[in-house]
Amino acid sequence: MNKLVKEILFWGGALAIIFIFCKHKPFWISIIWILVWGVFVELVNRLVRSWNKGRKNSEKSTDPRFNTPQKALRVALNYQISNFLFAFNPFLLVQIILQIAGKFWERNFCRPVLQAEQYSQKTDYILPITSEWFVFNGGVTRETSHSWGIPTQRFAYDFVKFGKNGRTFESDGRKLKDYFCYDAPVLAPADGVVVKARDGIHDAPFVGTFWMDCFTRNIAGNSVLIKHADSEYCLLAHLKHGSVKVKVGETVKQGQEIGRCGHSGNSTEPHLHFQFQNGKSFYFSSGLPVKFSNFWRRESEQKNCIKQDYISKKTFVSAGE
Repeated sequence: MNKLVKEILFWGGALAIIFIFCKHKPFWISIIWILVWGVFVELVNRLVRSWNKGRKNSEKSTDPRFNTPQKALRVALNYQISNFLFAFNPFLLVQIILQIAGKFWERNFCRPVLQAEQYSQKTDYILPITSEWFVFNGGVTRETSHSWGIPTQRFAYDFVKFGKNGRTFESDGRKLKDYFCYDAPVLAPADGVVVKARDGIHDAPFVGTFWMDCFTRNIAGNSVLIKHADSEYCLLAHLKHGSVKVKVGETVKQGQEIGRCGHSGNSTEPHLHFQFQNGKSFYFSSGLPVKFSNFWRRESEQKNCIKQDYISKKTFVSAGE
């Protein structure tokens, strides 16, 4: 819906609540109902926008998950409603509040890195993957950033794998094993010490429907945080349930398998979320840009060996051979 329609709906409903439905009730009850109405209007607004976007995409998409208007609508509903339900999960609600607090903390008390070239990394890093993967999301500029407004995820990446069919999955994508990256090994990008390791969170249900796991206990799902140098940590997230192979305090070597790619936590489909940050906290640290060493990068049909460089979304990358 456009801005005018949204405002008319909100203010019309707010006036109706004040002068009709809650006319003889305490003022604070009216305020609560107005807040609820505002949330409802915003949800409808997002659904309409998602539906319009999905309908346009479905006209040119061959993805069987949303290649018709009906499927696109279903996907949009699943995604938006499940995100809305996050607010009713106390574990996730606390984490969302902490992320907001982290933004305030960084803005007022930190000096974050905002220009990649201004940061000098303290060690050499390799890609945490084997074979060729696609950088679905992430980069070192505001335009390519995974989530510029979230401090720890400013320079984060999402990796997926494509098959010969040009998709990230085979069949209809409704099973975890359909996804080419699922259960693929995830590696330590450099020597370091494990400071946090989480396992035991089940992979999200209803894979292929874009229904987010609103019952999960942690946004990052199963994850491993490794300290590589002073104020230089990496987080590898959304790992497969039961696949984490390291423990807190364990020393790991570059290239060592630390877990398997999964679909746990806040995940729309199986993928690897990977980020560097300057502290242990997922909420009160700032993201760091790093260059990776000795990897291959493929854009279009050209494949080049890269000695050291940043990576960015919409490119295929693979570990050095």
